[in-house]
Amino acid sequence: MKSVCFIANYYKTDVFVEIAKNLKKHNIISYWIIPNRKQYESLKTKFSKNQLLYIGKKEVLASSIDELSIDLKINELIFGDRVLREEPKSWTFKYLLKLQSLVHHFIKTNNIKFVFGEVTWAHELIIHRLTKAVNELDCQFLNPHTIRMPNGRFTFFTDEFQSNIKEVFNSPSIENSQIKLEKPSYLEINDKLIAKKGTFKHNLTLLKNFVLRTNQDVNDPTLYTKPLTQFKIRIVEVYNRFLFKRFVDETLIKDLPENKKAVLFTLHKQPEASIDVIGRYYESQLELITNIWRILPQNYILLVKEHSNAIGDRGVSFYKSVKSLRNTYLIDNKSDSHKLLDEVEAVFTVSGTIAYEAALKEKKAFTFAPVFFNKMQGCIEITWKDFKNNSLTTLIENNSSGIAVNEFSNWLLKNSFEGIMSDAYGDPRCMQVENIKALSSAFLTVIK
Repeated sequence: MKSVCFIANYYKTDVFVEIAKNLKKHNIISYWIIPNRKQYESLKTKFSKNQLLYIGKKEVLASSIDELSIDLKINELIFGDRVLREEPKSWTFKYLLKLQSLVHHFIKTNNIKFVFGEVTWAHELIIHRLTKAVNELDCQFLNPHTIRMPNGRFTFFTDEFQSNIKEVFNSPSIENSQIKLEKPSYLEINDKLIAKKGTFKHNLTLLKNFVLRTNQDVNDPTLYTKPLTQFKIRIVEVYNRFLFKRFVDETLIKDLPENKKAVLFTLHKQPEASIDVIGRYYESQLELITNIWRILPQNYILLVKEHSNAIGDRGVSFYKSVKSLRNTYLIDNKSDSHKLLDEVEAVFTVSGTIAYEAALKEKKAFTFAPVFFNKMQGCIEITWKDFKNNSLTTLIENNSSGIAVNEFSNWLLKNSFEGIMSDAYGDPRCMQVENIKALSSAFLTVIK
């Protein structure tokens, strides 16, 4: 009997539970690492208590297990965690230090061969790094995640940057296969969630949750110890959203200068794993914009597009700083990204899908973080050294490494699976019976 482990993570836990039920039919026992008390109590009704490791703050800090003498760059993880970086430093470092010892003991004792989880929170990354650093555990951390395009497929990433895919050669080779440019299906669902954010009903719900302390768990490392911290953050978001709609002017595509070439930088929602984890050390997006602008030739303009889901994350002063840069335009956040790609010579992003879309359209794309679509021709990871040693035109003209779209498409389809890998709230379709069967089949393929 093989042993695997899932890391509970809000609404994704519901998906993992259904997969675990199917794995049990194939003599695969599922263990759990759980940061939230409510989910711990729920999982106790479905699984044996010895299959569960509850990692609440108090439980971990009170642990008497000997600490491991291994450096997993804990300061780096605290800095990138949207909650822990706001918490008192008196306990955060010690919590992660003790956590790695507890997890090591749990994996070793139960002979766990695979850990499945996200790469968002510091506790998830500690577990990921532990499996990488300690060979004697003989355990692999896999991050099941959508491949964005084509829709309805996912893969298992082996690194915390979602740049390396576990090669399984699942599907037969398809000659001349080519992934088509399409809007990721989750965007439509996100747009509906965004529409609710600015409503009076939504803001009233936030206030009610704060007063009644709904879903508050001060022992959960992914929630703020002081509810007031979360309340202040939400108030600032509402305030920023109000100011954005009234005082931030954006430029339509049709109003851009016709006699200039353009490059595009798309903003990430922040805080978010796509930039705070995957884009580590390139978290300052204003600094990125400024440095792209510094190498902007006279005959070029820089377009900056806000992420529609990020309105409220940044204050008006951020947009004023962007617009103060000569030949820089804040483009309408509702602009169609596919049409926008037709207007530009190249795209810059930390890890955004826009680079994937650009490469599929055979446009030049640059990412500051490693991503799996860097494998494609014309889509490369860059660093500040590239800015220091090259002009913008040289970067664009020389960016030709990688494999052709057809070859990339064939590789990605062979190493991915059918199925909607999401969470029960973000995309309810993932809980449908047929989808759970597809997801479970993929997990079985990887495990066996």
